[in-house]
Amino acid sequence: MKQLLFALYCCLNLTACTNWDITGPAGPEGPQGPPGQKPPGADTSTIYGRVYTIDELTFPIVPVDSVKVTLHVSPDSSRETMADSAGFYYFHGVGTGTYELTYSRPGFGEMKLFGLTHISGGTLSSKAPDILLLQIPVRTVVDTAWFLEQLNGDLALQYNLRIPFPEYQPTERNLELYFSHNSNVNVNNYQFRIEGQNIIRKTTLDKYFAPGDSMYCRIYTLANYFISDTSLAPYLYGYAWMKMKQPIYYIDPATGLWIYPSRSMESALAARIY
Repeated sequence: MKQLLFALYCCLNLTACTNWDITGPAGPEGPQGPPGQKPPGADTSTIYGRVYTIDELTFPIVPVDSVKVTLHVSPDSSRETMADSAGFYYFHGVGTGTYELTYSRPGFGEMKLFGLTHISGGTLSSKAPDILLLQIPVRTVVDTAWFLEQLNGDLALQYNLRIPFPEYQPTERNLELYFSHNSNVNVNNYQFRIEGQNIIRKTTLDKYFAPGDSMYCRIYTLANYFISDTSLAPYLYGYAWMKMKQPIYYIDPATGLWIYPSRSMESALAARIY
């Protein structure tokens, strides 16, 4: 009996000390696990927005066509897309950062948007403000202009546009005036500027001109107001005008200047002796 128990003990001890390495055939593949975390920069989030196109008569152009939107990723890198027929555009997979966007179409002023902050991650998206892209005026530029002196000494600007009346009833609200003593007056060389009015007060003029001085005024078209009665039915004093719903300018962060990209390239010059 003792011999039997000793033999059994030896067998159990041998089994415990043996390293068994037996590999059977591979089993079926299990279901795919959930995706892991995305590496930094591998985002699916989106920057999107909408752009509207306006012709030089201030009417919307529908559908939107040929508008290129550029997302400036870095000083040496950018992405481009075209707005769809409704004006919507999308940039997918954009990482966290502060971005500049440019909107362009041939014959239209190039608008820019600065400082759009985007935080990426998952499906989060950032909406850019709506943008107006205005046609650069050609037919609505001032062809001829002159001043009439009022009884109180104020000056009233009189003008004719290239497009004849009554085909288009102009408004002085869409005019921009630059004054100087010199005939080479322009947006970069002037003494004072007036926007959206055709009556120049004597009290203002007296600050810059003395009796007998030469006075020059350069007039540009700057469509800041649009015709709101889309039926084109004129009111007693012309069309009903309303201010644009979005800005027609941007502020250049490098210079702090207000940039009006849709200002007419052509202009008229009015001159007189003050």
